Amino acid sequence: MTRFIFMLISATCVSMFTDVVFAQEDATSGGTLRGQITDITLRQNPIEGVEIKIVAQDSGKEWTTKTDADGNYKHAGLPAGRYLISISKDGYDKRVGKPVTIVEGGEHFVPHKMAQKGNIEPFFEVQQKRKDITIKQEIKPRVESLLQGIAESVSRRYDLDTAAADTLRLSILEAVEIVLKRDRSIHFFAKAVEGGSVGLLKVLLSRLDCKVLFAKHLSKAQLQDYVNFTEARQQLDQQAVARWITAALDRELSLTADQRKNLEQLLLDTTANAAFPTSMRLLEIDILEAVHLVNDKLKISLDGLLTQTQYDILNGVFAKNAMRGNEVGETEFQLRLFAEAKLTTHTKLLGHLDENASRRLTVAIKGTVQQYFEARDKEAETMFHKVEAALMGLVESGEMKREHAVEELNDMRRDLGNEEGVIRRQLPHLDIIMHPLFQQAIKDALSEEAFAQYTARQTERENWHQQALRDVAVASLGTQLILDDTQRKKLETTAAELTVDLLKTDAARDMFYQLLQRTDQEILSPWQQETLTSMHAGFEREFRK
Repeated sequence: MTRFIFMLISATCVSMFTDVVFAQEDATSGGTLRGQITDITLRQNPIEGVEIKIVAQDSGKEWTTKTDADGNYKHAGLPAGRYLISISKDGYDKRVGKPVTIVEGGEHFVPHKMAQKGNIEPFFEVQQKRKDITIKQEIKPRVESLLQGIAESVSRRYDLDTAAADTLRLSILEAVEIVLKRDRSIHFFAKAVEGGSVGLLKVLLSRLDCKVLFAKHLSKAQLQDYVNFTEARQQLDQQAVARWITAALDRELSLTADQRKNLEQLLLDTTANAAFPTSMRLLEIDILEAVHLVNDKLKISLDGLLTQTQYDILNGVFAKNAMRGNEVGETEFQLRLFAEAKLTTHTKLLGHLDENASRRLTVAIKGTVQQYFEARDKEAETMFHKVEAALMGLVESGEMKREHAVEELNDMRRDLGNEEGVIRRQLPHLDIIMHPLFQQAIKDALSEEAFAQYTARQTERENWHQQALRDVAVASLGTQLILDDTQRKKLETTAAELTVDLLKTDAARDMFYQLLQRTDQEILSPWQQETLTSMHAGFEREFRK
């Protein structure tokens, strides 16, 4: 959990002052760059005599060194800054690595791989072979576990005796093992695994060889019923996915009820697209990835659906992620534009306003944005000091080396700082729409009755968002456990009592984790209980990290 929180802080925190942490004992020593160069074979043989050229991006100054017999290289005394590294040796393809940042007193390990010219086994092929091996290793235990669940599910649904169910399980497992020996089928199964137990079950039922095995133990009507059962579970998952993505965009864009309905339908129309995600996949993505998914992967055009102001908000969403680079002033401008656009869009949901009310809201928007960003600066500085204290504690307790702490902090300073070294890159946790100044302006602009209606709509919208998260959590767990109708209804009843902080970036994961903890294991079969326990343990391990 500590590591998880620290990574989250690192990703959202702000720039650091230049000399606030850990004075260097040898401030003029510079940083050290080291690494190892190996070939692309599975043995990863070290390569001796590779020339390493290190070029400073700002000054163009160059340093060179060579690898020893073990393929290792090292160059100390490099001034802090950004560098490009290129490696070359006769008989090998030249490589140019990604930019590397050297910090004062830091030691940076940067390995590289080289391919011999004319090598018949290109690097990407070697990598693909390794990936295929990993996929096979991951798929087989998943299939073995799933087949145990299928045996239980089929036995319960059609009163199949234990011996017949076990025979079905073993025969399908044998068929899958044969399939996995054919490399071309690996990724077909890998994609299915992403869909959880139901996704993999649907793949098995779609294969003729597996379907024949099912038909040996089930009647034609029973087999069709089980196919329909599986497809219904997948459709519930897809509906939850479409609603969650719609809710994610609505959170930023203040969509109207018609826009939400239309976007949800546009998403459901793309379920045949291989890029359409599963509910489990949604637990890992944020608003930026959701927009990328809609635009680039599912090829859904938002033209005609969104207003120009809502497009301005989308640009602001991307600006919030554009905290790297040197165009600080432009980024700051985009963030403020984003904030104003978000408030402006929200005011349009209020309906027709007279000139006086519109003018008051316009003034309130400007004041809200100013106060919002001032609060951002204060919160950012507070967060910085917490990170500083945490790292100092780790160094003092011996859990982290000084140079590693320095490197962590300098990376944060470089990636999240602004040109003046002022800590001011984090937006407050509070949704700007709920800022007291803006909400008071709305109350003043509307009649008492209109404000009551507005409040009711906001409550309905919040409840809709909570329900979208509950649906995703139920769908995620349901597709993993192959829940029947009765079990799913009980799970939905449990989920109905859960709420999460909608402003958190991992709100979907929070909802899912709560549901994991609250699920009544007595309604589950032995296999489902074992699967639930395994999933819970996986989440616990992640939080501990």
